[in-house]
Amino acid sequence: MKNTKIFNLSDRYGSMKIYLDYRERKILKYVVEISDYTEITNLPVGDILISSAEEGVLIERKSAMDFIESMKNNRLWEQLRRMQTSEVWSVKISRRALLICGLLTPALIESRIKWNNVMGAFMEIQFNYGIPIFHAEDENALKEFLRILVKREKESKNSGEIKKLWARIPPHREMSEEEWRIYVLSSLPFIGETIAKKLLEKFGSIEKIARASIVELKKVEGIGDKKARKIYRIFH
Repeated sequence: MKNTKIFNLSDRYGSMKIYLDYRERKILKYVVEISDYTEITNLPVGDILISSAEEGVLIERKSAMDFIESMKNNRLWEQLRRMQTSEVWSVKISRRALLICGLLTPALIESRIKWNNVMGAFMEIQFNYGIPIFHAEDENALKEFLRILVKREKESKNSGEIKKLWARIPPHREMSEEEWRIYVLSSLPFIGETIAKKLLEKFGSIEKIARASIVELKKVEGIGDKKARKIYRIFH
């Protein structure tokens, strides 16, 4: 890696590393706030590489005007094609994203491009290239995009199964008494199936769980003070 400059700061989101292309120095002030390791370098593809020990996210960042201009001269499609690479510096690329910064309407007016062209490009990018598009209208939105992305990567929330929400659909079969208790309990806020099973193992019934104190709830594995108080408030 040539022309690199490394910034080491306090660790906020674990061992996530951010490689920033040297042409993106203008957003460095946002990047160093969310990573304990930031390196300015000459990326072979993309503008931002967010990497853990195992995999990475590759981001192409464009201003609204640059996005429009790259549509017109077809540079956009070559850049997106190159983003299909499976590795950057031996980092396995698991996810890719196009980040558009700034307001599109002024750029459209100045370039005399119509919205139908933009929407067609959006569909081509997402449906055919398989690259999701994110839009940050201003600096605050850009900062939050980077912060949330790094946080979700650290917590492995951008991959895996879809998280079950509070509203659950009962299975299309007869449930045993134990399965029904787990189903009912796990449908409540802040609990979920894993905690529901542990609560029932500890207390034996939903009635006893409802009567349990905060101190008693905290004795269940996986339930800290904050969650215990939330569960307590459900029944009181």
